[in-house]
Order: sequence, then C-alpha cells, then structure tokens
Amino acid sequence: MSADLEKQGIITQSSEHYGAIDPKKVTNVPTEKLPLLLGRWAVAPDQLCRIGFAAYVTWFLIHRMADLAYICSIDGRFPGGLSHLYPSDAQRYETISYTRQVLLLGLAHRCLVFAAVVAMCYFRLFAKFDAALRSFFTSIGDWWAASSLRAFCVRSSVVPLHLLSTIWFCLTWLMAPFGRCLWPICQRPCTWLTNLKDRTLNGRLTNETWKLVCFPLSFGELALGGVYLTLISCFFFAMGTPFMYYQQVIDLKFGFANSLSVSVANFKGNVVAMIISMLIMGPPKKFMFLVILQYRIGWILMWAVPMLAAIYGQYNITAGMMGMKMVFPTGNFAVGRGFPLVETPVVGTPWMSLNRLYFPDPFSQSLAPDDQVSSFYTQDKSKGALALAKHDGKWAISGTGWFDPNSKVYAETKGPAQNLEELKQQSWSVGGEQTRMGVRSGKELRDKLFGFAADRRIGIGDIYMVDGSHRDARANAFVTGAGNHSIIGLYDTLFLGNRGKDQEEDADQEEDAGSPSMIQDMSEAIQGVDVEREGQDRRAPWSSAVSAAMNDDEIVAILAHELAHSAMKHMEMGMATQVFTSFLTFATLGWMASSPLAAAALSLSAPILHVGACAYDHVVGPPLTGVMKLFTDGLTRHNEYEADAYAAKISEKYGTGMQTALAKLTVNSNQDPDPPFFFEALHSDHPPFARRWAHIDETMKATYGAGYKSLVDAAEKP
Repeated sequence: MSADLEKQGIITQSSEHYGAIDPKKVTNVPTEKLPLLLGRWAVAPDQLCRIGFAAYVTWFLIHRMADLAYICSIDGRFPGGLSHLYPSDAQRYETISYTRQVLLLGLAHRCLVFAAVVAMCYFRLFAKFDAALRSFFTSIGDWWAASSLRAFCVRSSVVPLHLLSTIWFCLTWLMAPFGRCLWPICQRPCTWLTNLKDRTLNGRLTNETWKLVCFPLSFGELALGGVYLTLISCFFFAMGTPFMYYQQVIDLKFGFANSLSVSVANFKGNVVAMIISMLIMGPPKKFMFLVILQYRIGWILMWAVPMLAAIYGQYNITAGMMGMKMVFPTGNFAVGRGFPLVETPVVGTPWMSLNRLYFPDPFSQSLAPDDQVSSFYTQDKSKGALALAKHDGKWAISGTGWFDPNSKVYAETKGPAQNLEELKQQSWSVGGEQTRMGVRSGKELRDKLFGFAADRRIGIGDIYMVDGSHRDARANAFVTGAGNHSIIGLYDTLFLGNRGKDQEEDADQEEDAGSPSMIQDMSEAIQGVDVEREGQDRRAPWSSAVSAAMNDDEIVAILAHELAHSAMKHMEMGMATQVFTSFLTFATLGWMASSPLAAAALSLSAPILHVGACAYDHVVGPPLTGVMKLFTDGLTRHNEYEADAYAAKISEKYGTGMQTALAKLTVNSNQDPDPPFFFEALHSDHPPFARRWAHIDETMKATYGAGYKSLVDAAEKP
C-alpha cells in the first residue's frame, strides 16, 4: 500500500492543495477510497519530519560538544621528548590562540546556521517561502493583465506581430504555473504544443512511461525553482560573510594570508560583487540543475556523468586541468630570505616583498652554465615583478621595466659576488644579518624525485611549481592522477623562509630542526585600509613568511609519501569510495525532490522539486554527509599512515625527513600537534602530528631494528 501511495502522490488529508501535483487528479484510485487512503498517511509524514529533525539536531550537538571540549582543553604541546620542536613558548601560545579563535569562529557560524535551519523547519518556511514567491509572480501577472502598457502594445504596430507572438509565447510558458495567460495570441502556439505532446504520448510513449520518466513540470516551474534556490543560497552566503571576514582577519593577524594580495579593506566590495554574481548567474545554473533533476532518472545522470568525467580525468590528468603552468625549473633558482617589505614608487602597489623565488632568465641560461647565470626574474602572481641581476660585480634586486619604468633598486649586496656560490654568502643593504639570497638546484631535486619514482616503477608526467605564496604562507605538496602519469605539484612556500644564518641549502635535517619561528616580529597589522586607494595610506602592511623552509631530503620524503598513495592504489581506492558515497547522496537528493512522503513532511500536499532539493541541502544532507565522512576520513587517515610507512621503509633518511617535515608544517601553520582523538575522528581527514610521528618511529624500529635511534633519543642525549 505504501508503495502505491508513493507512486500515486497521495500524501495528506488536507483539503487545501499545495504542490506540483494535484491529488484530485490521481488516477487508478476509486473516489470512495480516497479519504481512507489519505488518512493512513496522516501520521507518517510527521514521523519522518521528527526523525529527520532529530538526526540533524543530534549530529549538530555531537559536533558542537566536541568543539567545546577541545576549545577548553587545548594546550598545543608536542608529545614527550619533542617539546624542543617549538622554537619558543611564545610559538606554542600562538598555536593555542590561533586554534581557539578559528574554532570559536566556526562554532559561532555553525550555531547561527543551525538556528536558521531550525527556524525554517519549525515555522515551515521552506513551503511558505515558495508560496510567497508564487504569490509575487502571480501579482506581476495580474498587474500586467490590467496595465495600460499591455493595451498599448496590443494597439501598437511598431513591433512585428510574429515577434510579439514569439516573445509572449515564452512569457506565457513561464507564467503557466500561476494560471496567467499574458497574451491572447499565445493560444494558438499553446494549443499546438499541447497537441504535440498528446501526439507524442499516443504515438511513441504510453502515459505510464511518460510518468515514469518525467515530472509534469513547465518552464515556469523550473524557472521559479531556480530563483527560489538562488535566493536561499544568497541568504546563507550573506549569513556567513561576517565569519569569512573575521577568518580573513585572523589569517592576516597570524601571518598566513599575504597582506599584499589579501586585504580586509576590499572585503565588502568583494562580497557585494559575489552576491550580484550569484543573483545573475544563479538562476540559470539552478534552472539547468532542476531541468535534469525533474526526471526520475535525473539524479542518476547527475551522479554518473561527473563520476565518469572525474575517473577519466584522473587517468588522463594534465597540468592544464589543475591550473598549473610553471614547470619546475631544471636549473638553479634563487630564494629571498629575511628581506623586509620595501616601498615602491608605484601608486597601485605601494609595498612589495622581496622574499620570493627568482627563476633564471631563459636567454642567459642558454648561454651560460647554471652556476654562472647572471639574471633571474620572479614569475609569480604577487604584486610587482622583480629582477635579480649582477651589475659591476654586485647583485641587485630591482623592479622590471614594465612594472617600474625607473627600475628602482630595492636591495644590493654589500660586497662583490662573481657567482651564485658567492651570492649565498653575501649580506644585503637592507634587513639584518639574517637577510640572505639562497640558491636551490632544481636539477638535483628533479633527478632525486624522478629517480625515486623510476626505482619503484611509478610513472610521473612532470613536476610543477605551484604559486601559493601570493595568497597564503602555508606550505603544501601533492600528487594527482591515477595510472602511470601522475603530476607532482610543489608549492613555492616549501622553499621560502629562513633557514638559519650558516646553514646550507642541502643541510641535513638535524641541523635544520631548530630554524626560527614562522611568525616573525612585524609591524602592526593594517586594519581596514585599502592600500590601493589613491596611494594615500602607505603604512607597511603586516607581513610574514614561513621560516622553516624544507631541504631537499625533506621535500623528497614528502613526495615519497605522496607517490606512495599512487603506488599503493590509494587514488583508485578513494575514487571507488567517492563513487559509492556520492551515489548515496544523489539518491537521497532524488528521493527528497520527488517523494510525496518527504513533501508531506515539509507541509506540502505534493512534491515540489526545488523545495525538496533545498531541504536536502540544509537539513538531510549535512548529517548524511557527516556520517559517511566518519568512514571516509577514517579510510583516508589509514592511507596516510600507510604512505608514511612506505616512505620510512625506503630509507631511514626519508623516514627522519618525513618526521622533521611534518614538524615544520605543524609549527609553520600553527596546528595543534596532539588534538584529542574524538576531535580527530569528527573533523580530520589527516592524522595529527603526534600520531604520525609515533607511527613512523614504530615503523622504523621494526624495519631497522636496534640500529635505529629516533630523534627523541637524540634530543635527550646529555
């Protein structure tokens, strides 16, 4: 009986019809049995509503209680024997402060969203807002029918009659759900369209087949749904803008955001532009979404097509698909370390950072050996292009001609330097004793990475340098693509930062473990000042850079970890998991959009496509996705442990390099080294530092036996 009722769309005993399908038009049900059947559904929708609402509230409370417990207990400490990894106690306090501020901000945002969703459920606003939109468009139709402008258009012969007919036929189709015919001449095309549909049904498809494949939705119903979903999206986006603003302030405060590119001053303008873009582009996008979802098998298409495209893309990955353009250099490249911000003569870019990567000029590189190249240029997205070149025996950093017509010199070496080896030892005219221009060998690093992959028969398409420093100071690296042509991406932030005054670029990990704190002492953060506005305010913005740059062994260890995912088929495992979880989410979305039972739980007498989709997005989807995320995150953490062990088993050097690299990444990004397990299970798809370090230690002890001595043991030596 339940299946028959779902099929027929009989879901409520209310005498007031509100929905896409009128219960009075239900076929194959005797009229005398209709009230009885409707009565049997009087309780089930309420039960469904209570179950869904209870699941949503329970899931929310579990997460927020975990957040509060973590906020109250965080201490930011490394596990025993590793406390020396913090350069100072001040760095640990910064980690505690940053983590608490981010957690509190996220907690407040989620509580506000929760309150909004609860109010929408309690006051039945999903259905009421749809009714308000329909009433609004109906009033527009009534106004037009009685307007003098319509009468003028009827009498006017300025516009050709056939053009008016076409335009008003489209508008009539749009207003069809509201029972308004906007133009009498539309009767002929409307009749023709109806006859065409009848002929199609009678000649090619049966009525039952048509009902199975398609909902009886008009263009107007779909257009209304596009507007409905867009306005709801804008509402939740606007609700989250204050929290995005303060998250940006926090990132600037702790030095993670590049204040030369990211500013809170233009945040309001960006938000307004985003909302306008959503209002313009949202309805067409949502319309196409509903066009597909309206079919009974639409959710299957929405699931299958992206999955097939994603699988094809993973096996045929290209740099263009990832937005990467800069191939990792094959020669030497220079790295600015410890330079202060410099003031420029350019109005639009009053301040500029010299702590960037400088790549060899292709022309001079082709004419001289790698160690004799005399000119380098920045190739990133940061404001202001710079040149590093040798003049009269000295090296200087200056603006380029197209950016600064005067090519102002911002810094130069204090003494002569004939080659790159001598350049590394030189101090500069700006900054203190820690200011240096480091040099890294791109060829050596490429050879190590390709050699490592070749020894283990892992195919690598190419290595790319990813420009992340123009937005964020946190380092990262990744491998993407399945099969034998993976692409490696190294963020430039892996190379930026201080390495210590006397350390070489290829220093051992133990020598590099005590590098300075990530957050350098800087000038007060600029708050609410647009540095581009007529150049009026030229105060130096707050700036910082990662201080613990990675050496070659650490970078190769990181890439060994990433390539292990490919060697151990973790990419394929992840794709299979995504296929399964996305199938469940799209299936639930399709059911919510078309089920009469779900519609009744939303106070509708019949399914309304966009209302069901909206309720899924904000009520059913979050707990469903969260439950599946528990399992997918657990699988991901397991894979991370396996990849760490893979790198550690290759050599003791790579295992130790992985540990020190993880320590630097943890300190550099103000991550808590050892969060509680319950918080990790609910929120993290990667294990925290403490558990990864311990797992690598256990792996190396089992692999190398008594000969292995951990860094903890080395640190505890008298």
